[in-house]
Amino acid sequence: NMKRESERREKKYPPAQKKGSLWNFVSMLVRMIFYWPKWSDKHKERKNVQYIFIRFNAWHFTGTDKLWAGLVITLCQSFQTTFGSFLVSLFRTAQKIDESVRKTIKESRETEWIAKKICCFPLWLLTLVSAPLVIGLIAAVIIVGFPIGDSSGDGITAFESMAIATLGLPAAGAVRFTFLLSKNLMFSQDFSIQRLMDKPKMSAQLGFMNEVQKEVEVLTNFIHFMEVYNRRNIRVVLEITNLDRCTPEKIVGVLEAINLLLSGENVPFISILAIDPRVIVKSVESSKSFEGMDKNGYLFLNRIVTLPFTVPEMEISSKRSVFRKLVECQSEFSEDDQLEESQENSNKAERSQVFEEYFMESGISCESQIPLISSITDRRKQNVTIQKTVKDLIKESLRVISDEGTEGNFNDYLMENSIHMRRIINSVRVSVIIMAARKKELPQAKEVAAWIVLANQWPCRLSWILQCIEDDEQRAEIDKDVTGEDSIDETKCLWDVFCESRIELHLIKDQIKNLLEMDGDPELFEMFLKKDFLFTIKKANYLKAFTVNLDLSIKKDLEIICGSKSLKDTIKSEVPTPLKTGLVLKMNEDDVCNEMKKLKFCETNADKYMKRIKENHLDGRALLFGHNSEIKNVLQMSMGEWTDFSIHFLGIKPAAVCPARDRSPYLMSVQPSSISMENLSVGESTRA
Repeated sequence: NMKRESERREKKYPPAQKKGSLWNFVSMLVRMIFYWPKWSDKHKERKNVQYIFIRFNAWHFTGTDKLWAGLVITLCQSFQTTFGSFLVSLFRTAQKIDESVRKTIKESRETEWIAKKICCFPLWLLTLVSAPLVIGLIAAVIIVGFPIGDSSGDGITAFESMAIATLGLPAAGAVRFTFLLSKNLMFSQDFSIQRLMDKPKMSAQLGFMNEVQKEVEVLTNFIHFMEVYNRRNIRVVLEITNLDRCTPEKIVGVLEAINLLLSGENVPFISILAIDPRVIVKSVESSKSFEGMDKNGYLFLNRIVTLPFTVPEMEISSKRSVFRKLVECQSEFSEDDQLEESQENSNKAERSQVFEEYFMESGISCESQIPLISSITDRRKQNVTIQKTVKDLIKESLRVISDEGTEGNFNDYLMENSIHMRRIINSVRVSVIIMAARKKELPQAKEVAAWIVLANQWPCRLSWILQCIEDDEQRAEIDKDVTGEDSIDETKCLWDVFCESRIELHLIKDQIKNLLEMDGDPELFEMFLKKDFLFTIKKANYLKAFTVNLDLSIKKDLEIICGSKSLKDTIKSEVPTPLKTGLVLKMNEDDVCNEMKKLKFCETNADKYMKRIKENHLDGRALLFGHNSEIKNVLQMSMGEWTDFSIHFLGIKPAAVCPARDRSPYLMSVQPSSISMENLSVGESTRA
């Protein structure tokens, strides 16, 4: 879009110079050697603009001590590629802008170009005057020869003085200029920065940042020169990717470099950060640079990023389109299939001819070798059939995921991240190949696709279910002498297994926080197993042997945390599942009563409890923010029923809320005798 906009403006506001012309190049050299450009605010008002795109992959420079220096090196190399090494080196040689030059440019009345002066004379005028004299003197010496005579003579002395004055100073200046230009051509900006980085302890010194900043100023001045000469605005768009794959210290260094080196009022750089904010924020907060400071990574990013732009969520049709393109790009069965078939047919013809010649030379009839030939042919046909079946199953599995309207819609479960899509595509192929290699009965395409997506989207919860199944099988084997059964019910659905063990998962959620963060939306997980894809224990035991995209170390960690004996041996299986705090907070009194019916209390007791809930106005807010002891006294429940009620509505360990008078400075001045809550219900007093 930026390129198209630039082209549109170029047509509407054509530049003054034509690209690629010889006169344009010579004119640029003359301007660069003999003039200073005067860049002012009026140049910002020009409509035409040229964008230069530079991509910086932070991962390529992660081995350096200073990652941000690699950013500047990439800038220098891209400038040399775009504008040419000669022009950049000539600018570094001829356009050394210091404070005195800036003062001269600012005080000048010229609009765009200011002539360089020596002793109040323009440099271009001195060059025009001295050039003919130098050329004429050299020509005279070549034609006539250098005068020979008494060195004490006045004529010879005067001629020598004139020759030194004419040739000496211009020649010295030309030699110096040529030497600096050659030096800058041989030792470019990126080479100079790399040489500074290679010096021992140089990259850790403050002087290194100063040297790099000087190189950035040279690039900025070069862009301003080109803007004045070409009569167009130039913006360098720096795309920074893979920064979230680097270490925290290097991430902070790059962000600070962007803030210090590539930011400013007249800086022509536009930095685009393609990052995952969660990773960047955690890296910033864990960096040693923020020790002793208020560690807030979001505030740090807000100070640097001027336009935060979150990529909108991809539409379902776009997801399917991207997935199909990835399948086509990674397809292995398009042109290769036709090539293999043609080679196979030619090989068959060659083999049949060899067999006939061998039998004729050996005097053996072909009929006696029919069983041998037929067995080889049957085995080959069988292998070809298996290969064709594998290819068809892979294609069908991938088609089921990407097509709309297929049985078992995958649109809601397919992530928009292309990396996750590639994992699914590769996992489907490898898993099906392993199934065929083990000579197992191949499942349906829908089952293969659903299982791969399940393992890719919710690895922790799937590992938990598989661990629970394994524990149940081991427990059944141990208790078979008592129960008489040495196996579990394999027709049970995975969702039922998860429901029976979710309270145990809730108990250890703090220990497996990092594992749970790998999973997708929990509600989608419930919809996946409960509604769309009803996997059984038998099918899970079959498919887990071919699952390549599920990290087995997750299941091992869960096994260690749970211990050798399942936690459900110490927790009653009838313990109710805790409700989410947000759900309880929205409940009114009737909702609380309806939810309490699910606890299956005694009908007589349940009626009493519901009556007390309504009398005391115990809605969701009163339950969450009230004192548990007060709620228990009001409801007058038995110990067991109160345990079930508190777990279901308040969580495993209800946290008591500190009294408001201990927190609010306004309530501390109120006398206790002035507050009367004797006639208030528990719910009303809690809200008060």
